[in-house]
Amino acid sequence: MYHSASGGCCDCGDLAAWKESGACAAHQRLHVQEPKLKDELLEPTHVVVQYVLRELLVWVKKLKVKLSYQRKLFDQNTDLEVAMAMIYLDWSQKVCAVDALRSIVCNEIIDYGIPCQTDAPTSALEILLDCLGWMPDKLIEAETTLFLQLLYKNDFKDKFLNLLREKYEKMIFLAIRNKEYMKNYTHLDTNLDRVMVQLFNDPDMTTRLIHKHNLLELFIGVFSKVIACSAENNELAVVSFDGDAIKCKVYLRPQSDLRLVVSHRNIAIHMLSKQPQLFPHILDVLVKLQWMNAYTRGGDGHVFEKTWTLAIQLEMNSMAIIFQLISRCFQDPLGRKKTLVTAATYTFKVLKQYLEQVKRISDQDKYSDSTVSLHIPLHRALSAILQKLVLISWGNYERGFLTALKEEGVFNFTEDEVLALMDHPLRILVWMAQIRAQMWSTLEHFSRLELIYRGSFWHDQSMDMDILLLQFCSVACEDLQGKIFVKIAELFNFKSMATTRTIPGQRNCRQAEIMLLQSFMRLILLVVRERRNLGRTEEDEAQGKCLQYDVIQWLCVRDQTYSQLCRALGSTSIEHQKLNVVLDRVAVYHEPKQVAHQGYYQLKSEYWKEFDPLFPHYYLNELEEAEDRAVKVGKSDHYWRISAPSPAGAPYDRLSGLLHTKACHLFLLNVLDEVRFLVERDTTVTSGEALGVTALQMMAVLVSDSRNNLWDADLKAQFPDSVDEYPTEDITVNIYVQVRTEYGPHLSIFQMLQELVRANQCTRLVDSINHVFEFLHVSTHEKSRAAEVDTLSAEDIQRRLRKELRQKAILEEFSAKRKAFMELQSDCDDDENSEDGSEMEACSIVNESRACKSGSVPISETLRKATTPVTDADHVAMEASSKAKECALCKTKKDDKNSSLCWIALVQRYNFPNQVLSRGEQMRNTGETDISHVGQFQGLNLNDDLDQLVTVGYFAESGNATTIDLSTLEHVQCCGHQMHYDCFQDHMKNLQLSCNAGNDVVNPLNGEFSCPICRRLANVLLPDVDASISSRKMDLHEDVKGADEIGSDWSSFWQSNKNLENSMDSFCVQTLRVRKQYPHSYFNTPSSCARSRVLWEELVLNIVHCEVETREGYVQVGTASSSSPTMKFSDECTWGGDSAHWTAMRELGRLAMLSNTFPGAVQDKSQRLRALWECLRLLDRRENLDAESMDTESSPILAGMSELERTVREMFPQNPIDLAEPCEDPEFAQVSSLYFHCQDGSAQKQENSQFVPVSCNVDMGEEELARTQTTLNQSVHLEENKNSQFVEFKLGETYPSKLAAPDPIEHDPQQRHEISFEDAKIENKIREEMMIDGCLSQPFPIEQQRNTSSDSLSTWMEDILRNGILTADPFWVLAMLLIILSKQPDRHVLLSMVKFAYTIAVLQTQIAVSRLDVEDSDVETLVRRACLPFLRRAAMLVQIVTREDLREHGLTGMKVMDFHSLQLILQLPDCSLILQPQGATAAMVTQLLHLYRPKSFNFEMHKVPRKALLHKLPRVYQKLLMEGFYGKKCAACGETPLDPAICLVCGMLLCCGADRRGNGIGECSQHAATESAGVGIFLLLRSTQLLLLRNNRTCMGLSLYLDIHGDEDLYMRRNQKMYLSDLRLNEIRRLWMTAAFDYDSYILRNSQLMRKAY
Repeated sequence: MYHSASGGCCDCGDLAAWKESGACAAHQRLHVQEPKLKDELLEPTHVVVQYVLRELLVWVKKLKVKLSYQRKLFDQNTDLEVAMAMIYLDWSQKVCAVDALRSIVCNEIIDYGIPCQTDAPTSALEILLDCLGWMPDKLIEAETTLFLQLLYKNDFKDKFLNLLREKYEKMIFLAIRNKEYMKNYTHLDTNLDRVMVQLFNDPDMTTRLIHKHNLLELFIGVFSKVIACSAENNELAVVSFDGDAIKCKVYLRPQSDLRLVVSHRNIAIHMLSKQPQLFPHILDVLVKLQWMNAYTRGGDGHVFEKTWTLAIQLEMNSMAIIFQLISRCFQDPLGRKKTLVTAATYTFKVLKQYLEQVKRISDQDKYSDSTVSLHIPLHRALSAILQKLVLISWGNYERGFLTALKEEGVFNFTEDEVLALMDHPLRILVWMAQIRAQMWSTLEHFSRLELIYRGSFWHDQSMDMDILLLQFCSVACEDLQGKIFVKIAELFNFKSMATTRTIPGQRNCRQAEIMLLQSFMRLILLVVRERRNLGRTEEDEAQGKCLQYDVIQWLCVRDQTYSQLCRALGSTSIEHQKLNVVLDRVAVYHEPKQVAHQGYYQLKSEYWKEFDPLFPHYYLNELEEAEDRAVKVGKSDHYWRISAPSPAGAPYDRLSGLLHTKACHLFLLNVLDEVRFLVERDTTVTSGEALGVTALQMMAVLVSDSRNNLWDADLKAQFPDSVDEYPTEDITVNIYVQVRTEYGPHLSIFQMLQELVRANQCTRLVDSINHVFEFLHVSTHEKSRAAEVDTLSAEDIQRRLRKELRQKAILEEFSAKRKAFMELQSDCDDDENSEDGSEMEACSIVNESRACKSGSVPISETLRKATTPVTDADHVAMEASSKAKECALCKTKKDDKNSSLCWIALVQRYNFPNQVLSRGEQMRNTGETDISHVGQFQGLNLNDDLDQLVTVGYFAESGNATTIDLSTLEHVQCCGHQMHYDCFQDHMKNLQLSCNAGNDVVNPLNGEFSCPICRRLANVLLPDVDASISSRKMDLHEDVKGADEIGSDWSSFWQSNKNLENSMDSFCVQTLRVRKQYPHSYFNTPSSCARSRVLWEELVLNIVHCEVETREGYVQVGTASSSSPTMKFSDECTWGGDSAHWTAMRELGRLAMLSNTFPGAVQDKSQRLRALWECLRLLDRRENLDAESMDTESSPILAGMSELERTVREMFPQNPIDLAEPCEDPEFAQVSSLYFHCQDGSAQKQENSQFVPVSCNVDMGEEELARTQTTLNQSVHLEENKNSQFVEFKLGETYPSKLAAPDPIEHDPQQRHEISFEDAKIENKIREEMMIDGCLSQPFPIEQQRNTSSDSLSTWMEDILRNGILTADPFWVLAMLLIILSKQPDRHVLLSMVKFAYTIAVLQTQIAVSRLDVEDSDVETLVRRACLPFLRRAAMLVQIVTREDLREHGLTGMKVMDFHSLQLILQLPDCSLILQPQGATAAMVTQLLHLYRPKSFNFEMHKVPRKALLHKLPRVYQKLLMEGFYGKKCAACGETPLDPAICLVCGMLLCCGADRRGNGIGECSQHAATESAGVGIFLLLRSTQLLLLRNNRTCMGLSLYLDIHGDEDLYMRRNQKMYLSDLRLNEIRRLWMTAAFDYDSYILRNSQLMRKAY
């Protein structure tokens, strides 16, 4: 079955597609009778089909008239015609899907005649083909699909091709002549590809069609005419690139069809055996491509950019026909000799004519030798034939195929004609050498040509073919090698060095001349040594010698992955089985150790000796790298010594004769004399050594080829005096002959070598000379003393150099370490005592670890001491860390204005706990889970298969759950670096005013920026309390002070720390922007209570995230940022998790506690405390009880109220609840969306400044939002910064608005410099970009529909107080208590709050368990399991707030997942005391249960997987492709995905990039926004790549599946079996759990900002 990437359709059941022996039962249709319609249905069917065809043609002809005469291809007036034509085409396609009806359509579309202007009727098919190219894309594709359905019938193929043959040439040339037709030609050409593949998919049918319709003549003729119409109007008729035939690639149509036909072997053989007269026509086309796109040295470089790609593509596409034709003929063992000789006959004949024409034009001075071109396809066609001829056995012919060609008269070139034949490829090679030597202007342009010519993309069709032709010319005639050597030297401009004795230094050799001289000698060696296309023996073919040689050379450059090797080895198809065998032999495989790495191969040490520095396909930088690695890695002391070439078969066995010429020997003498001149000067010694090594490589090959000749001691006596020229062509004689020179002593080659061997500073040169001496078999007494010394000391010099390099590296490393230590010492001078203590402790640990090895101290004791630092040491470490921090911009600890030093942080929307909870399922009976009875130290966590139980409360009517896991929308993390608040404002101002504000990853207009040090993404500064407060030693203890004194102290504190307050406001505003997804919204200054609420919310939500992330036990997940703090604090060491996240949570805890001390928050907090009393029904409790209730229920109810009141007073000891006024705040009484309030003072100032305070609601319309932002922009007042021209915002004084990043465009009323017109234009441009980006960054409709979590997060406290405290999540209750508290919580108050929330958690769980069929003995176990998440979160909160080290209390290792351990740490009563209460506890429990309304609110028990795993993928990619895609539909649109993607979070199959709903959003982006707060992880099934989405930020990540070589195989190009990479999958899971996709450098670097197109 023929396969083509061009298209086509399924051929199931077609005789042309399946062989009877290979067809399965489902496709065996060879003997099945074709179904037919009943006779009574035939006539009506024909009538209907005729009617449809007639109507179709009417609309098609109308459409053609409009499009061809309106001179506009797509016009709105054609919508009706297109729609009607599509209706009839769709109907026809559905009819053709039935075999019996398809035959009727085939007959009618051919035979049914349509009346036209001429007398003869025209068939429907003829009209459709005439109009096909004028149709819109949609109709072209529909008509093509109909043709493909009809081409299932072989009879229809014949009739269709007969009509297509008549229209073929007209369709192509109409595109060249008609501009309007050309506009749609690309789509027409693509669909014609599909038709041609279907027509010529069967070799036998293709052969019959070729003979019957003369298709070879058609395709070759049209191809030749298309090329001819683009040729220049001169005698050579070289192709020009000005016409559309080349620029628009119209030539590809006949070229592709001809190539498709020739791909069948019998067609290729038929052409060269039965119709050989057609082959010269193809060669005539190649003649027009000879020397096209020529360049002149010093010419205009911009023309280069326009035509070089077109020229290379034209030659490659044209030569593909020749290579395919020759290759198919060679595959015929019986007739290949005849067909290849026929091809060679015509090629030599056409080449001779071409060379005569070039000579004639050159003699008339019309042909300039100064022009150069890369393109000689006619010469390369001859090389392709010679490449195959040498592989055939030629029997008794002495010189192989060369003798056979001469005897048959095929090759009858004279010596001059042979020299002319090699002229063109030789000029190309000289041009490439000049480019490498940097001798051409606009080098950056022409260097690309040199790379392409030499590189793997094209070298097998260009450079290799040119070298082969030079090799053929070198052996084509007897005694021609000397002239060929001089010819090559002449083109390199070194003819004088090969013909006469030259004076050294006379040429004034520059570096470019020396490089060109080296390139000349390398070319000579390449012609002599290259064996790639000279025929390979059966042994070489079996062992893959040529492939092994190439693999070794590329592995010498660098360690290579499998795909890199495949690309380096060439563009032709590679036999992977042979390549695997070679790799197993010569290389060692290394598995990938890091996520972004791939498996690679490293050359074995024993194969470094096969490194060839003359490998022709090295780029210059690759050669230098390979030579460097040969010394450092391969330990090759003599890598410059090249091996002798292997023997070659006839006629190439005489290639070495190119070196055995007088011209070559004289050239070597002159070069060595030039080397002797260069090495004597310090400025040229390096280039002289390199030149000498290359010359001695050439001489070593020459001498090694003559080493069988015995050295005669009397040879020196035969030539005692100097001569004018060498007497013989024997190097063993000429090496001692002195050639006369005019300038000084007459030295022989041997004497020059004796002088050069004394150049001890040139190690490689001396070693190369000794290598030549070894080949010469010179006796020891012939060597000079210096040569003997240098022979012994060459290796010693190499060893001494390597030793010096190692010593230098060690000294540099020691110097770097010393510098780093001194910098650290200077930064930590203030903490000298603590550092001494830390050093002593570290020494103690080291000593104890040594004792462990000796067995004197238990290892467990040492590990316990090493991993359990005390709390004081932890605080000292934090203090030292804050002292050592400096601003990432100004590199100082404090700036001039004593600005706050803040952590660089990222706040992002993330709902990982929500995703984990959504995987749970409701428990309906105890049989759905295992109930384990565990002891105190055998926690529930030890059973990995045991699910985590969670209590979920929800409203019975709406079904809305109140669990805090559903509200986790923000995640905060710090990269570990800090920045001054004022520096940050100036930095953001610069970014936003910059023309290039972002790098397609960061959008400064949304407040985003990159950390200046680690380049992690950030969008906010998180205040560092220790670095921000002005007085660290202030006594802030509140235990022994009164309320008035405490308030006065805190007022003074905040007055002296305004910078901290401002930075806290900035953080809160940016957090709300992220939460509401309004990056450009302006908010009022937050009130003190609102500021406290935001900070506590962020803390508890991030604690929830951390708790869910670390449920697997004490697992060190890893650090998401390489720049995260290296010092691990007690909380991270206790719980595990991400360092960047813990850094943020520690600071959030300290900020939240400080926010409780704002003086202005007392009144608001008192009002909320009063609302809490009302919620608990503690106010006016006795007045609400009637007399009957007092008598019957007063005792338990009053006792419960009293106990509850005592508990509340214990949690809020200093709040004046009895004096608080009832809450009348309308914002608190109703559900508020932003809960920001304006204080009285600020409101008055706003009124005076005509500022309109705005609360930005999520339901606000776009017009209102835009109007609000405009009002804000016009009203914000800025104050000039004395130290800069940027803006400084001051909050709490006169300015009611606060930005996370300063507005870059607001007018400064105090601005002293004049704004220029250019500045105004820039500001206007930025303002427009901000408005556009503001519209783009608004939440999409799907996100607004899913914003219930954000809305509930805005009103959760009001909901608790309105609906009752038992309806809330216990951790929300704990957060509310902390927000209401008007002081910093001490340990006693905090544990009281935890106990109260714990009681609620136990009661909620008890209600949920009561709905299950549970035995009494299992209730307590289920309650403990369900309350475990709350205990873990409460313990984390306590550790963050109190800054205690819970490891001192025994909470280490796996005990963080043990209920009893956490219960003891938090000083909580056993849950059995709450389940079976007594005394005061019973009274409070009774009162709390009395508040529960079971009819309106219910509790359920859910079981959630403890391990948060991604979607389970099969180990083999091919299995995933079969099971996960084929036969599956998109879960969103219900259609078969064109680009299928699997969501790794939920496993849903989606259409990547498909906008099925027409809202401009792809299915993957829509799914991520709906389910994962905009974060999505998708596996693209076709490419195996990961698609990582983060709202508008997109990254095409690495592949999760690797082949056996540890390498990616995107889109299965190598068709290798792919296996799942656990390393990469685990890393993606880690990034998903820690919300670190924007903290990973690889992902962030490969991301881009774009609309949600996926």
